[in-house]
Parts: sequence; C-alpha cells; structure tokens
Amino acid sequence: MMAQKPTAIQYIKNNIAAADFYFKKELGQNFIIDDNIINKIIDQSNITSNDCVLEIGPGMGSLTYYLAQKCDRLIAIEKDSRLVEVLKNNFKDTSNVTVLHDDILKYDFSQLKEVFNSNKKIKVISNLPYSITTPVILKLLEHSDMFTSLTLMMQKEVAQRLTALPSTKDYGSLTLAVSYYVKTKILFNVPFTVFYPRPKVDSSVVYFEIRQTPAVKTQYEQEMFALIRAAFATRRKTLINTLSASLNINKEKVRESLDKLNLKADIRGEALTLEQFALLADILYT
Repeated sequence: MMAQKPTAIQYIKNNIAAADFYFKKELGQNFIIDDNIINKIIDQSNITSNDCVLEIGPGMGSLTYYLAQKCDRLIAIEKDSRLVEVLKNNFKDTSNVTVLHDDILKYDFSQLKEVFNSNKKIKVISNLPYSITTPVILKLLEHSDMFTSLTLMMQKEVAQRLTALPSTKDYGSLTLAVSYYVKTKILFNVPFTVFYPRPKVDSSVVYFEIRQTPAVKTQYEQEMFALIRAAFATRRKTLINTLSASLNINKEKVRESLDKLNLKADIRGEALTLEQFALLADILYT
C-alpha cells in the first residue's frame, strides 16, 4: 500500500505537481478528502472480500485505496490520461487493482468478465462526475444483468429525482426508468466541504439494488418508455393531449384507456405510477 493516503491534501498536491495535472471542469474532478465519508460509503455498499468491484472515475484514488483493502478484485476506469499515470504508479504494488484508461460512456461492458477473470456479478461504486451522472446510470442499467448493486455519489438534486414520488416536482422520466430496473435508496448526504476542489453543491450517496425481474410486467416495454418520455416532455399538458401530439395516438382511444384504469380524463403524466404506465401501454397497444 501507498505510504501516504490519497485523501491527504499534500498527496493530491504532490501528484498534481508531479503529473503536471490540471483540473478539467467538464470531467467533474472533485476528489474526496475525508476518510470517514469514504469508509461510510464502502461500509454501506456491503463490499466483501469475495467481491469483484468496478470503480468509475477513481480520480486520485481516494476510494480506490480503501476499496482495494476490502474486495477481491477492483477494476478502476479513468478517462483522464494524466490521472491514469498517477493511479498506475501509486497502485503498481497493489495486486488486486487494475487501472484502465477509458471513457465509461464508450466502454464495452462485455469485456468486464474477461478483465475480472470471473463470472461473478459485479458491484459498482463511484463518485460520479456531475456532468455525466444520468448517462452513466442509464448505461449501467442497460447492462444491469452484470451487476448486483450500484453505490453512486451524485449531485443531491439528481438523487432527489431518482427517489421522487408521483405528482412532485422532482418526479420524472428518469425516476421511472431507474425504478423499472432497481430499488433506490438515498444512504446519506455529503457536504461540499469534503471535496478538493470544493464543488458548489452538496452530494448524496445512493444505493441501487438491481431487481431480479423488472418492477412491472408489460408486453410493450419500449412503448411504455415512449409513453413515459412523451408524458414528461410536456408536463403541463394533460396526458390525452400530450400523447395525441407526441405519439399521434387517437385522443378518444387514450380517453377510453384512462377510463379503464379509473383515471380522470384531465390527468397529467406526472401523476401516474410506473405500474399505471405499464397498464396503459398494454391497453393502448394490444
């Protein structure tokens, strides 16, 4: 293990100087400098000594350092080439850590089993860059059969959207898309003061438990998600009007379908649960 913990400000400054590194705002590079927060994240992610763990955006290696002591194998994927050099140098003697230079949004997840040399399902842990939080979550969920859980730190505002209830301002298509694949829970909030450099907003750590089967049953999954996207594209319109305008569905057909679900004709999409969207898709497209 390294002589100096990567949460130490001096460690970060030394590596910045040695690697001629500069912070890139578009990559959301804010490094955790609080050991207690890191240990809390790892403890509540239920990482064990038998686990294969994927870390996205390890940065200077603050989470990596502690994860390596808890899990069987750790793959850390970093986009910034200068940080990759820092990580490879500082973890060169840590046999269970592999650092990959890649963009997680372009990475081919089918390679993971080979890289881990294991058929075990994977646990994901990450301090996500704010700018790519939603695309990363959606990509992970596209490959949800590879994972057992995701423990992700993100902007507090996004965490609230993921766990929102119907008819609230934070409830939207992302809420529903995520809940179809996983059960979500906000573990705790993280103040901006535990990062270097400090972001302007607070964060939350969210735990995603991958569902064995989707949350609802529908014969028309793609159509259901099309209904959801249309419903939230124009939140202020009634569902009848928005589905008619966006998807060219006959208004009377929508009205009759809503009636079968005992829903009012003037209801807006933001009031429907995932189960109601699934039922609506089955009625409209059968």
